[in-house]
Amino acid sequence: MEIAGYTIESIYLFLLIAGVILTFLYIFVGELIEGMMDISGDGIINPITVIGYITLIGGLGYILETMAFFMGSGLILLVNLVVSAVLIVLVNYFIILPVKRSEKNTSYSINELKGTVGEVFTTIPAEGFGEVVISRTHGTVSKAAKSFDNEDLPEGTKVLVIDIDDEGVFHVSKHYD
Repeated sequence: MEIAGYTIESIYLFLLIAGVILTFLYIFVGELIEGMMDISGDGIINPITVIGYITLIGGLGYILETMAFFMGSGLILLVNLVVSAVLIVLVNYFIILPVKRSEKNTSYSINELKGTVGEVFTTIPAEGFGEVVISRTHGTVSKAAKSFDNEDLPEGTKVLVIDIDDEGVFHVSKHYD
């Protein structure tokens, strides 16, 4: 079978090579492009799925054209398009989207910790520094801290994060339940 003067095998091979090249480009500059174009990538159609679909069509089509001599090129194209679509939807649904959601859940801004309650891990002297531990849903955060009220805060004291300075040091005050 020929399309625009090219054999179908060469078209499949071109799609496979283009998909691999696009994959490598996406690895290196994908996040930059997504950020510049403000692409969320949470839907069923995102750059990863499009590149994967192109690569699957090329690879599966080339393999079927060279090995499935009992099938015609039209049937191979139809089977290829359907199987590639099903595979890429399954990969997107079960792998790509859960990974993207977990990346969003574990990140936080340090400013989100203002107003949270933590516990003194290392005693904070009135005029010095100690350490505070704050429990979150995805682990604990441990940061340097100093007393907001210039009072001693012994280990185990519940504290409230009042402010965070430019160096990331928490200014804490004793928390009263």
